Amino acid sequence: MAKMDIAIDIGTSFTSIFVSGNGIVLHEPSVIAYYDDGRKRSTRAVGGEAYYMMGKAPEKTKVICPVADGTISAPDACADMLTEFIKMVLPQSYIIKPKIRAVLGVPTGLTVEERKTYEEVLMRAGVDEITMVNNIMLAAIGIDLPVQSAFGGFIASLGGGIMEVAVLSLCGIVTGGSINIGGDMIDRNLLDSIRGLYRLKIDRASVRKVKEQILSLIRNDCATATVSGIDIETKNIRTATVHADKLFDAVHAYYKSMTDGIEGVINSCSPAVAAEIQRNGINLVGGGANIPGLAATVGDKLGLRVNIPYSPQYATISGAGKLLSDPYLLDEICRRA
Repeated sequence: MAKMDIAIDIGTSFTSIFVSGNGIVLHEPSVIAYYDDGRKRSTRAVGGEAYYMMGKAPEKTKVICPVADGTISAPDACADMLTEFIKMVLPQSYIIKPKIRAVLGVPTGLTVEERKTYEEVLMRAGVDEITMVNNIMLAAIGIDLPVQSAFGGFIASLGGGIMEVAVLSLCGIVTGGSINIGGDMIDRNLLDSIRGLYRLKIDRASVRKVKEQILSLIRNDCATATVSGIDIETKNIRTATVHADKLFDAVHAYYKSMTDGIEGVINSCSPAVAAEIQRNGINLVGGGANIPGLAATVGDKLGLRVNIPYSPQYATISGAGKLLSDPYLLDEICRRA
C-alpha cells in the first residue's frame, strides 16, 4: 500500500497541512458549512469558502467553527472539515487512498480524554497513524531554536484562541503553559470599537480585513481601511473609512494582556533560566505576531530583545513538517513529553 506522511496544525483560526516532499500545501480557515434540512446533513463547504458564508448563509446552511479557545469543541464537525482538507491535498496520482501517517500539533497540557478526542477526529478523517507533539515545541523547531540544548529558548505562540508560552530544554518544556488570551479577543475588541467610534456594525470578515490591512501597535499610524456595515442609528447600509490610530487603544489592550502573561512566566523562572532569557531574548510566533510595532512594544515593556521570524503564522506547521524528515528528533521529543 502507498504511504503518505503529513503534518497537521488544527488552529482556532486556521488549519494547515504539510505534505512530505511538497511543503505547506494548505492553510485555510477552520470553518465548515453544512446543508441541513432537518433530516439529513451534508458538507457544503470548508475553509475560506465556508468562512465567507458566515452571516450570509441561507436558513438551511449552518456554518460551524469546530475549534474554540485552542481546542476542538465540535469533534464531528472537525472530523468532517479535516476529511475535506485531506481530500484537497491527496495527489491525483493515488488511485487508492494511501496509508496516511501524521504528526499532529496539539495544545500544551491536554488531558487524556482530550488527546483521545484529537485521535478520534484524525482517524475519522482518514489518518492511520498519529504522533502528537505540543504546538509550542513544533513552533520552536519551526524557527530553528536549539531545542536539544540545555537552554532551548523562550517562545510564545499568539494563536487565535490561546497564547502558549514555554521555556525549552533538552527537547522538553521546563516551564510554561496555555494562557486564555487569543486573537479572537482582538476581533471582539475591534467590533466593539468600530461600533462605538464609527456607529457601524460590521461582520467578522470585515474585522479580518481591518486586521490584515491596518492593525498596528505604532501610535499615530495613519493607515486606513474602508469597510461596509449597518449604521446603528438609521439601520441603513453605510461605508466608513476606519483609521488605525483610532483603534490603537483597543489593540494595545490585548497586547498588554499578552505581555503581562509572558512576564508572569519569566518571573516564575529560576535565576539560571532568567539569565539565559536575558542573553537570548524571547521569540514570538503565531498569527498574532504579524502586527507592526509588536517587537518594540513588548521589548520596551520587558526590557528584552524580541525576535519575530518571517511569516510567524507558519512556525508550528513548519516545525511539524521538519519532524517528518527527522525521526530521531521526533522520537527524542516523544520520549520526553
